[in-house]
Amino acid sequence: MHVPLSWLHEYVDFDLTAEELVELFSLRSQEVDGLERLGVMSGEVVVGEVIEFGPHPNADRLSVAKVDLGGQQVQIVAGALNPYPGARVPVILPGSTLADGRKLKKTKLRGLESYGMMLSERELGISNDHERILLLDGPYEVGHPLKDYFPIGETVLEIDVMPNRPDLWGMIGIARELAAILKTTFRIPEPTYETGGSPTGDYDLRVGAEDLCPRYDLRRVSGIQPGGRAPLFIRRRIYASGMRSINAIVDATNCVMLETGQPIHAFDATRVRDSIVVRRAYPGEEMTLLDGQTRVLDEEMLVIADEERGLVVAGVMGAEEAEVGEQTTDVLIEVATFAGRNILETSQRLGLRTDASGRFERDLDPNMVSYAMDRVTGLIAEISGGRSASDTLSHYPDPARPWQVPLRLERTELLLGMTVEASEAAQRLELLGCEVQREDGKLSTTVPTFRRDLRREADLIEEVGRLIGLENVPERLPGVPLPGGMTREQRKLRRLRYLLAGLGFVETMTYPFGPARWNEGLDVQRTLKLRNPLSAEASNLRTSLLPGLLDTAARNRSFGVRGGAFFEVGRVFEPREQPLELRDAALRYRLLGDTSRGDSDGDAAADLLIGVAEFQKVTGLYAGTVRASVWNAPALTAGFFEVKGLVERLVPSATFEPRPWTFLHPGRSAAVLLRGAEVGWVGELHPETAQMFGLEGWPVCAFEVDFAAVEPDPTPHFALFYNVPAVSMDLAILVDEEVRVGDMLDTVAQLRSSILAEARVFDVYVGSQVPPGRKSVALNFTFQAEETLTDVEVKEEIARISGRLREAFGAEVRGG
Repeated sequence: MHVPLSWLHEYVDFDLTAEELVELFSLRSQEVDGLERLGVMSGEVVVGEVIEFGPHPNADRLSVAKVDLGGQQVQIVAGALNPYPGARVPVILPGSTLADGRKLKKTKLRGLESYGMMLSERELGISNDHERILLLDGPYEVGHPLKDYFPIGETVLEIDVMPNRPDLWGMIGIARELAAILKTTFRIPEPTYETGGSPTGDYDLRVGAEDLCPRYDLRRVSGIQPGGRAPLFIRRRIYASGMRSINAIVDATNCVMLETGQPIHAFDATRVRDSIVVRRAYPGEEMTLLDGQTRVLDEEMLVIADEERGLVVAGVMGAEEAEVGEQTTDVLIEVATFAGRNILETSQRLGLRTDASGRFERDLDPNMVSYAMDRVTGLIAEISGGRSASDTLSHYPDPARPWQVPLRLERTELLLGMTVEASEAAQRLELLGCEVQREDGKLSTTVPTFRRDLRREADLIEEVGRLIGLENVPERLPGVPLPGGMTREQRKLRRLRYLLAGLGFVETMTYPFGPARWNEGLDVQRTLKLRNPLSAEASNLRTSLLPGLLDTAARNRSFGVRGGAFFEVGRVFEPREQPLELRDAALRYRLLGDTSRGDSDGDAAADLLIGVAEFQKVTGLYAGTVRASVWNAPALTAGFFEVKGLVERLVPSATFEPRPWTFLHPGRSAAVLLRGAEVGWVGELHPETAQMFGLEGWPVCAFEVDFAAVEPDPTPHFALFYNVPAVSMDLAILVDEEVRVGDMLDTVAQLRSSILAEARVFDVYVGSQVPPGRKSVALNFTFQAEETLTDVEVKEEIARISGRLREAFGAEVRGG
């Protein structure tokens, strides 16, 4: 929202610099993104009269003017050709400074002295026209300062209005907000106009889509002078607010929109055939809009039409069919409110966002319609000489009414952490437009319809707190112990992050939306495609965290990084069928409709035939060669057993089942099982998948497990050590090829030997030296105890181990 300060001064009095206002408004209301300067910032601009005007003798593209400044005649060299003897022009004097930083001084241009400069509309902050000098038309007295007639400089605040505050999309709302902050009053212009024009009743009004149009008012203004241009003060306000001037009628509607926040549309009444009809678009209906583009509509979009064709895509943009032009003398003025969600969806599907749609999509106050209608009627009559009809066609079957919200003072003190007097709270709320009645320890507050964000007691407390200033909350410790603390899941997440960061991983946070290639890369069959994506690169909900990490690794590689270790904890999404009763309800919305909800809601409910399930996952990725930040630590190349070992650290009781995935390398992937249930996967990325993500030539290994299955324990644990030597012995056995070495090690661990410190496999052989269908497995065992072990004790334990392996797997000891 662009807020010209000179315009704001017309509604509320304040004595603050622009910088002070930025700080105050940012602290107490909305964030101010910046300041913009227009026109002349310092110095003097006077009204001059051109005495002589002709070409520059030494330059083809320059002209020379002799200008009377009121008792002083000066020579000015100009680049424009439109001034003429007798014309009155704005002249900036030497020593003045423009908004772009230029400081004017006496100078010579191609041999001729030039005193000051005649100004264009852009240099005065009136429009973007820089080709011509502004010719002053009206009672401008030569030699008088131009600031006596209108401001020569402008400061504009760029306010980032939050979506829940549509009341701040107009100057009146901003003035009300500032007045509440400063504890002062503000003014609203009183609309005035004369009636006696052609009746609005010559046309019919029919609203056929009441669920999408809560209110629609129509009024006629006739007898307008054709070809008129809006006065300078209106064009200046429109330009400073970030819009451009069109013609007198359109500028009047835009000016009132900027003032009230209520968009307004004007039809050329002579081009409207009999009626105004508010209806849904026909399937495939086409409309050529004011931007010259023809767009195809669908039945979920709302249009304003006459008896024969569409005239407006409601809340978005008008069509060429009834456009107000230079010859328009009779207009129908539309002031309405529409269903915000429908306008948002229409704007997104058409790829067309306008000042009007940006306001309508936030659900405007229907009670602002009457004031906006009177205001625009009076403004059009003032600048174009028209007369208003005495009648207004209105459709407002269910008027919006204020609502009650009680406010307890003790609750206010508890939430804000400071004492607030009843009189202070009541005054602040009344300045916001609320009606307040004081009761014992409580304020009964009636909230106006333009503040739809104030529904709960906490909302009112927030308003009181921010207007007083949260920076004024005293710094003191609470007198009672605070409840709360981290939940078990939060503590678990923190331990997980500490553990992975300690192991050299870098945490990433990627978007839950991604391109279609994510699904192609992982060969996802059931995808979740968004109806209205923000972009083509964010058109699908992710079904795995892996693609985001792969893109992160590829981006790092493009910057010359040789490898990396990344992890992310986040949610993934999978299609899920709804229970039968929900499916029936959704189908009923689609087939029968629902009078309590709009068609857009019905279609959204029909989409619930297939629902969305969310799961929290932990995903890690090793890519390339990972180097530690210290000089004496070895580099680690990504491999299957490295990530498998990491999963064992995260899920201590995990077992692994060899299983293929299309995006993982065959023979180097496994399912992660916990108590027999699959909780994730681990493996090396398939070369073709790596190539799809720009990681060809790199070893890439990854894992993904359910967050619920993770039990991280980053705390180092003390392990008892002995000061006696250990005994190491090898055992080579023959087993069937399908026997898994991991199962053999688990069997050895289940023996719970009191002297076995470690068991590991160091060789597996299949070949001509062993019988067909068999393989040789070499195991190494380390034995250690509090006292030095004897050969007899160690051999007895080896015999017990080999006997258990023989019973469980039919193992034969080689060489004995």
